[in-house]
Amino acid sequence: MPTSPSGRGDGPLLPAAITATGLRKSYGDKVVLDGVDLHIPAGSVFALLGPNGAGKTTAVKILSTLVTPDAGQVRVAGHDLATHG
Repeated sequence: MPTSPSGRGDGPLLPAAITATGLRKSYGDKVVLDGVDLHIPAGSVFALLGPNGAGKTTAVKILSTLVTPDAGQVRVAGHDLATHG
């Protein structure tokens, strides 16, 4: 759900550069993403941090259309990756 720049819902909504809802990916029995939600406003700087094995690389590969998610919806610059990827 789009939020204000502060994330508290107290300001104008900004258009999203990236939106992901319920992103899931597994390789065999190994679940690497399990219901990830992202909303990155256009014009913002975003860092994806986490320990090894947290799914950062998989998330970036999905957002760049190198890997297809098992479930979830992804929009980059307003384009649905399921239909325009």
